[in-house]
Amino acid sequence: MIAKERMVFESVLKVNTYDIDIAGHVNNIVYIRWIEDLRAELFSQIYPLEKLLEINYYPVVISTELKYKGQIKLFDKPIGRIFLESYSHGVIMLKIEICLNDDTAFTATQKCVLMNLTTHKMFMESFEKLIQKY
Repeated sequence: MIAKERMVFESVLKVNTYDIDIAGHVNNIVYIRWIEDLRAELFSQIYPLEKLLEINYYPVVISTELKYKGQIKLFDKPIGRIFLESYSHGVIMLKIEICLNDDTAFTATQKCVLMNLTTHKMFMESFEKLIQKY
């Protein structure tokens, strides 16, 4: 079993001036960038990208569902969290939330798979088997 602390990553997110759109809040594309950053950090805790590439695997996003619940503006200090919610039949389910103070401003779910870069097939074994290789 993967250690519980390896299945969650949390970070203070930075809102830059160029992240703000004409309406004065964070542009939608920034949330996608934040998800990418959070996912990369979570995967690095579970299995570093360099090591995955050495064994010829790479995480691939197959779907993302976003829900905007509140505005984030310049000078806000949002907290991003990503959770490994489940892993079944080769599909990795991630849950993402971005909070501002004690309120949830954004949630997302993301499905990913590990693809073999040579065979172009999904990794179907358990994470525990993958980690044993690490």
